[in-house]
Amino acid sequence: MSETSTEKVDYKNTIQLPKTDFPMKGNLPVREPEFIKSWHEKGIYQKMIEGRPLEKFSMPDGPPYANGNIHIGHTLNKVLKDIVIKYKNMSGHSAAYIPGWDCHGLPIEHKVTKELGPKRKEKTEAEIRDLCRQEAKKWVEHQKEQFIRLGILGDWDNPYRTLDPEYEAEEVRELGRVLERGLLYRGEKPVYWCWALQTALAEAEVEYAEHKSPSIYVKFEATGDLSKLGTEGKTFFVIWTTTPWTLPANLAIALNADLEYGLYSVDGENLILATGLKEKVEEATEVKLGKALKTFQGQDLEGMKYKHAFIDRESPVILGDHVTLEAGTGCVHTAPGHGQEDYQVGLKYGLEVYSPVDEAGLYTSDVPDYEGEHIFKTNPKIVERLKDSGLLLHFSEFKHSYPHCWRSKTPLIFRATPQWFMEMDQKGNELRAKALQALESINFVPEWGRQRIQAMIENRPDWCLSRQRLWGVPIPVFYCESCGEALMTPELMYEIADQMENEGTGIEAYFQKDVKDLIGDRKCQCGHQEFRKSKDILDVWFDSGVCHAAVQSRREGLEPQADLYLEGSDQHRGWFQTSLLSSMASRGQAPFKTLLTHGFVNDAKGRKMSKSLGNVIDPQEWIKKSGAEILRLFAAYEDYGQDLSCGPENFKRITESYRRFRNTMRFLLGNLNGFEPTTDIVAYDDMMTLDQWALHRLHTFVQKTTDAYEGYTYHRVYHALNHFMTVELSATYMDILKDRLYTWKKDGVERKSAQTVLYFLLRDLTKVMAPILSFLSEEAYQLMPGEKKESIFLETFPKAEVSWKNEALDTDFEEILAVRSEVLKAIEEKRANKEIRSSLEAKVVLSKPGKTYEILIKYEKHLPEYFIVSQFDLSEGESSLSIEKAAGLKCDRCWNYSEKTGESKEFPMTCPKCVEALS
Repeated sequence: MSETSTEKVDYKNTIQLPKTDFPMKGNLPVREPEFIKSWHEKGIYQKMIEGRPLEKFSMPDGPPYANGNIHIGHTLNKVLKDIVIKYKNMSGHSAAYIPGWDCHGLPIEHKVTKELGPKRKEKTEAEIRDLCRQEAKKWVEHQKEQFIRLGILGDWDNPYRTLDPEYEAEEVRELGRVLERGLLYRGEKPVYWCWALQTALAEAEVEYAEHKSPSIYVKFEATGDLSKLGTEGKTFFVIWTTTPWTLPANLAIALNADLEYGLYSVDGENLILATGLKEKVEEATEVKLGKALKTFQGQDLEGMKYKHAFIDRESPVILGDHVTLEAGTGCVHTAPGHGQEDYQVGLKYGLEVYSPVDEAGLYTSDVPDYEGEHIFKTNPKIVERLKDSGLLLHFSEFKHSYPHCWRSKTPLIFRATPQWFMEMDQKGNELRAKALQALESINFVPEWGRQRIQAMIENRPDWCLSRQRLWGVPIPVFYCESCGEALMTPELMYEIADQMENEGTGIEAYFQKDVKDLIGDRKCQCGHQEFRKSKDILDVWFDSGVCHAAVQSRREGLEPQADLYLEGSDQHRGWFQTSLLSSMASRGQAPFKTLLTHGFVNDAKGRKMSKSLGNVIDPQEWIKKSGAEILRLFAAYEDYGQDLSCGPENFKRITESYRRFRNTMRFLLGNLNGFEPTTDIVAYDDMMTLDQWALHRLHTFVQKTTDAYEGYTYHRVYHALNHFMTVELSATYMDILKDRLYTWKKDGVERKSAQTVLYFLLRDLTKVMAPILSFLSEEAYQLMPGEKKESIFLETFPKAEVSWKNEALDTDFEEILAVRSEVLKAIEEKRANKEIRSSLEAKVVLSKPGKTYEILIKYEKHLPEYFIVSQFDLSEGESSLSIEKAAGLKCDRCWNYSEKTGESKEFPMTCPKCVEALS
C-alpha cells in the first residue's frame, strides 16, 4: 500500500494515552483544607508517631510569642520543624511535636494597657493580668489555625502554653533549683533599663538602632599632691563620653596600668591622656597638643585625686583592663551605677554603686540642680555648663548604633537597681565555664552557630532575672517589714509551686493569697513575722528557657535532653542561650544535643521586611491566593544557614518548580492506569536496560535525599528533587519512554517493565517529597495503584535498594546521554531550518571512535528509541555526525518511519512494531 493510499484506519483507540483523576492544576487554596480536615478526622498525627521501631526523637517547640498574626519568619520556622518531624517519623522514629506558645511579658501587657487608655487606673492588678491572659489565649488560637493551615502535623489539641498553671508552677520549681544550687542572688548593679516602660530588660530584649548622641571631651582637674607629675600649673585628666547625663554619677577616672600617658601643655594648662590616642584627640578636638612634657605608665598615676567638674566631690584615679586605645582618651569616665565595666572596676576599688536616676529616667534629689528633669533633656544643659566653666575641651554630635527597647523603641540606659540575678561565675559552681564546656559536645547546624553562642556566653554578664511588671511568673520572695531581709528558700518555692499547680490557678495563687497563707509560720532571722510580698516577676526568657523542665521532662513523647532545638539565628542570645543556662544551672546538663539555626527572611534586595517599605510577604494572603504548598517549598528552596531572600521572583521560580513536580506526578499516575502491582510487576532481571538504568538513578536519588534529610540540609533535597524530576525523568527517561508506553503492546513485557519502574518512582517520590510537599504527596499517594495506608505519613521513608545499584550501566548511560545531547542539538538545528518537522523524521548517521563506539554498539538496537529518531546508523571512526531524512513511510499509529511500514494488510500503514502491538 502506498503512502498516497486513500484507505485510512483510525488507530486512536489503540494508543495507551495517560489517564488519571490527578488534575493538572492543584487548586491548592481549595484542596489543601480538605486534606487538613482528613488528617484531623483520621487522627493521622497520633497514628504517625505510634508503633515506630526506632527510639524516640525529641524536638520541643521553641515557643512563638502569642501576639499578632504569623509572619513569613514564623512560616519558615514551623515548616522546617514539620519537615524534621515528618521525616523522623517516616524514617522509623517516634517523633512527637507538641506546639508551644510564650504567653507572658511586656508586649502583651503593653498592648492591654494601651487599649485600656485612661481606664487602666480603674483596673486592679488582678484584672489587668486576666486581660493579659485573655489576650494571649486569643492569639494562641489565631496562630494555631494559621500554623495548621500550613499543613503542620502536631498535637494541636494539647499544646503547651507558658500561662498554663502546671507550666507556671514548674517554672517556680526551676527557680527553686537554681536557688538551691546557690546561683540566685539579689544585688544592685547596672542593667539595661527602659525608662519608658519602667522595667529592667534582658540582653535578648535589646535591639540596636541609629541614634544621635553628644560627643564631649571634658577636663577634670587633678588635686592634692602633684609632685609625682614633676610640673607646675593646673593639670587636668581629659575624658571622653557620649552620655553627659551620667557625669553627675562620676566617681572615678580609670586608666590602664600598662598604657603610656603623656603630660601636654596647652594654653598654660597641663592635659593628661594616653599617648597612643594623641593624634585621634587632636583630630577630634582640633586642639594641638604638641610634644609630651613627660610620660608615665598608667600604674604610676593610680591613687591620684581629681575634683568633679561641677559637683563638690573629690574622686580617685583607678586602674582597669577595660581601658584600651580603641577610642576616647585613655582616661575613662567611671560611673559604677551606669555601666557594666564601670561597675566591675568599681567593685574592685570599693566604689558606691551610685545611680541618682529614678525608674522614669528622672534625676532624683541627689542631683538637686536637675531634680525631676529627664536625663536626656539635661544633656545640652550639662554641655553648656561645662562650656561656661571652661572645662569643655570639645563638643560635637555623631550618629551611631545604640541600644533601644524592643517594645517601646526608646533608647535605653544602664541603671543600677536592686534586681535578682543568676550568677555566671560563682566560685566552685562556675555556670559560665560549665555551659561553655557543654557546648563542646553539642552538634551545630550550621557549624558557625558554635562560635556565635560561645562568644555570647563568654561575654555575657550575670543574668538579670527580675522584671518590674504585672504580667508574668512571680519571684516568690518576701521581705521582712522590720529589717528588710529577704525570706527566700527552695522549700518555700516548691510549696508555692505546688499550690499554683494543685489549685489550678497558677500565678494567681501567689498574687491573690495573703502572705500568711503562702509562708505559714515562718520567721525572719531577726525574729519578726511580718513580711511584704515581692511584686517582681521573672524575665520572660526564663519562662521559655525552662521548657526543658516544664515540657520536655513532663510531656510524653519528649525527653529532658532533646535531640534537636531549631530556631532562628537571633535565638543564640535568646532561647538557645537561656535554655542552656537555666538547664545547666538547675540540673547540670544541656537541654539539647543539636542546635539548628536558620537565618532571617528578607526581601529580594536583602532588606528587612517592614510595612513602611511595602515589602512584606503575608503568609495568609499568599495562602488565599496560591495555597500553602508553595510556602512549604520556599522553606526548603534556599540554604537556611544564611538569611533567605523572599519576593515575587523567588515565588515565581518556586511555583514553576512545583508545577514541574506536579506534572511529573501526573505523568506517573496517568501511565499507571490499569497497572496492578501485585500481578504486573516485572522482575529486575527481565527489565529493559533503560529501565534498569532508571532504577539505578532512583537508588542514587533516594540515597542522596536520605543523606540530605539526615543532615538537615533541606535545600539539597529540593535541588535533588528538581534535578531528578526535571532532567533525569522529564527530559530523559520519561521522554524516551513515551513511545513504549503509548504504542507498544499493552500487556507486553516491555511496557510492563516501564510501568514497573514508574510505579517504583511514584512510590518512592511521594515518600521523599512528603516531609516538604505534604499536600502534593498525599494527593498523589491516594491515587497510586495497589494497597495503601490511610496517609502517606504512615508510610516508611524509602531505603536505597542495593540490588538496583549498577555503576557500570550508569557509566555507559553517562556516555550515551552525552552523545544524545549532541545529536538532539543537531536535530534542533534541522528543525529550525525547517528541513524536518520532528525528530522522528530523522535518521542519525554517527561515527565515534574507541570507547564511545564500544559503549554505543552494545545498545545499537535501542539507539533509535533512546534518541527518539526513526533510524540510527552507527560506525566506528573519527567523530562525525549528520542528520538525514528517515527512509520509508510514516506509521499512522506511532509516527515512526520504516521501510516496512504498510506491509501488513490487517493493519495498513503501520510499522512492524505497531503490527505486533495490535495483533
